[in-house]
Amino acid sequence: MYRVLLLDDEPNILRALRRCLAAIDPQHLDGEPLRVDTFSSPADALRSCEDVTFDLILTDFRMPRMDGVEFLTRVMPIQPDAPRVIISGFADRDAIIAAINDAQLTRFIEKPWEDAALQQAVVAILTRGKAQVAPAFARSAASDREMRRLEEDCPGITEVNRDPDGGIWLDLDEVED
Repeated sequence: MYRVLLLDDEPNILRALRRCLAAIDPQHLDGEPLRVDTFSSPADALRSCEDVTFDLILTDFRMPRMDGVEFLTRVMPIQPDAPRVIISGFADRDAIIAAINDAQLTRFIEKPWEDAALQQAVVAILTRGKAQVAPAFARSAASDREMRRLEEDCPGITEVNRDPDGGIWLDLDEVED
């Protein structure tokens, strides 16, 4: 299941975004369902990020108390791998550049959005993220298999004993002739 965080201070926009994303056919997401969590408060969204791992974070740019860039920069240490998208109708060129640089945006989407374009962007971001994770997981699984094989062939080879100063400690009594 893919989890998407939507943050906007305007309830009507949140409902429209939720409807738009709910219309994405799961077949476009490799059959995975899409769960959308909506927030009208950046503080509430930040608290949720402490407990839930999101596959995509989509936020409005202009909000009272905390703008989208500040929100995303606060989210970065909590969810460093989540792609970050700002959607806004009120951003000038300098604000967009700052958002890209400060919040390391994946994408900037203008309001009003086209539903099909937003859906395509979300599908592309989510499936690209999954495609990047799969090879890393495969490498990790292959590495784990190799470590198990080495340990079976040469018990103890994958363990390193260190002394209190960090030096490698060898027990010569355990070394075979």
